[in-house]
Amino acid sequence: MTRLPRRQLLWFALLNLPLSMLMSPTAAMLPAFYLEYTAVTAAGLATATLVARVFDGITDPLIGWLSDRSGRRKPWMLLGVGVILLGLWPLYQPGTEAGMGHLLGWYLLVTLGWTLVEIPHSAMGAELSSDYHERSRVVLWRQLLGFVGGLLFMATPMLVLGHHGFTPEAFRILAWVIGLALPLFLLLLWWGVAEPRTHTVRRPGVKDLYRVLLQLPLLRYFLLTQVLFGLATGAVASLFVIYANFYLGHGDAIAKIAMPMTLAMALGLPLWLWVLRRVEKHRAWTLSGIGIISCLLAISTLQPGPASLAPMIVLMALFGLFLGLSSLVLPSLLADLVDYDRWRTGEDRAAILFAFQALVTKLCQGVGGAIALAIPAALGFSGKAAVSGKAVWGLKLGFVAWPCLLLLPMMALAWRYPLGRHRQGILARRLARRDDNDTLKPTTAPASAP
Repeated sequence: MTRLPRRQLLWFALLNLPLSMLMSPTAAMLPAFYLEYTAVTAAGLATATLVARVFDGITDPLIGWLSDRSGRRKPWMLLGVGVILLGLWPLYQPGTEAGMGHLLGWYLLVTLGWTLVEIPHSAMGAELSSDYHERSRVVLWRQLLGFVGGLLFMATPMLVLGHHGFTPEAFRILAWVIGLALPLFLLLLWWGVAEPRTHTVRRPGVKDLYRVLLQLPLLRYFLLTQVLFGLATGAVASLFVIYANFYLGHGDAIAKIAMPMTLAMALGLPLWLWVLRRVEKHRAWTLSGIGIISCLLAISTLQPGPASLAPMIVLMALFGLFLGLSSLVLPSLLADLVDYDRWRTGEDRAAILFAFQALVTKLCQGVGGAIALAIPAALGFSGKAAVSGKAVWGLKLGFVAWPCLLLLPMMALAWRYPLGRHRQGILARRLARRDDNDTLKPTTAPASAP
């Protein structure tokens, strides 16, 4: 196994820092921000989220196909950074009268830019190494810098403004930080990391956008498992701030809760990398589900008031620890699946596969979040009045019960995932021999893999 230099991994991974500042914390903080400072309602948030995910259903596979078709990754990232910079300021600085149309329009533009960067960047990471364990190391660096970005997002109000609230002033500063970091770190990647050489019979055609799902039963299995996981985590992400603020009464301490959670994600990655050298990746994914369910059930027992703040901080930190494990496992599993696809077809469709994963992630985050928001809304929660009676049950059903019900079948599927260390090793060795001999004719996959 050839280990990639740390400097190369750093230049590659740094771009994920502002990307993560842009999307993951934003998805958690922006709903509560728009509820408090604009005319957007909880029902409007749910509608905007669903429309945005339909938009993703068109753009994500298309961008993956274009990246694979061109055989290039970096030019698409450059285009994406430009698109993000166009929409970032209006999204983060809405007027007090801004409604669903403002949120939806600018969020769609920023999401498009994010996808133009994220999908080629993820595909490039899968192509940096073909080794089962080295891929986990590549993902470790990428996710670690991503979690640092999430931590900086959460810490910015306190570091710059001296308070924990995500006010319009805090989002203005975040827009400047993200807007400066994106082009700078893209320049470092462009200079410090060469685009990997691909081995393929032909460039993917338009038909590959749907044919890949028909040709790869294993991809369908993987995506189904991720759908269940994404719906669950999407529900938690959408209701985390709302639950902590409107029910538990910790609106002024959101950053105190979120920062340890993000820190636990980052600090846990080296531990999980050590675990993954001893445990199959898909079995570790099951462990992640068990940990998340345990944390949510414990949170459901907390009562409103100052006494619940410390337990909430601890439990959300543990939640972050187990969520960090899944963030390390999923991209590495999909990189192994890229090998399986290339062995069967002779085509390099890494970006298309990562596009489907990104699409599933965003669809599930959006749909899971929309359903989670709709549950308390149906039981009387509006975000504009005190929470009581049925609205309390609505928040608990959306934040705890709905995710836990989804995670139970997800864990069963993850445990039985068929492409493990041994089978991926066989694929990697056969691909290496085929590439060395320039014999790119598609052949039959190992009989033990589906």
